Amino acid sequence: MKNIRLGLLIAAAISAAAVVSVARAGGDHNMPPYEGSKEFQTIKKLQGHWEGTSSGMAADKSPQKMTVDYKVTSNGSAVVETLFPGTPHEMVSVYTDENGKLAMTHYCSMANQPHMALQSASGNEISLAVAPTNGNVDPATAHMHALTLQMPKPDQLVQKWTSWEGGKEKDTSTFTFTRKS
Repeated sequence: MKNIRLGLLIAAAISAAAVVSVARAGGDHNMPPYEGSKEFQTIKKLQGHWEGTSSGMAADKSPQKMTVDYKVTSNGSAVVETLFPGTPHEMVSVYTDENGKLAMTHYCSMANQPHMALQSASGNEISLAVAPTNGNVDPATAHMHALTLQMPKPDQLVQKWTSWEGGKEKDTSTFTFTRKS
């Protein structure tokens, strides 16, 4: 009986030591934060809570109040955008650099995940569009195909989302935001 107790005590001590060493190992990585491309650095500057309105979503819809949150995560190597947070229409987009170039995957409420790559960037505007090799979306089905981000001032953001259906452009929805925090 003493041997069983001693064995259990030793096993518990070894398990506790392993948990502590794994936890400490995660905190011992002195990795510098990821900087990324110029465009990715611009996206990182959006971190915070934004409020605004929509237009162009549908001919019969009036502008809606809306919010978007940006969070820099994973040692600065990803930015998570949450559009319509806390609603059934909530959508998440994750921005990263791929081979030194800005990319984004949009987890859409239409139950698809278009992957977009940088098309152009100049001044205060960044444009992304579905990558030609994107296997996540059937071009014939409805999906978000392009996004243009405009930052006319540090605390102002305009998103222009272009949807496609049947292999061609359907419409563009514009969201205008002001940073609140």
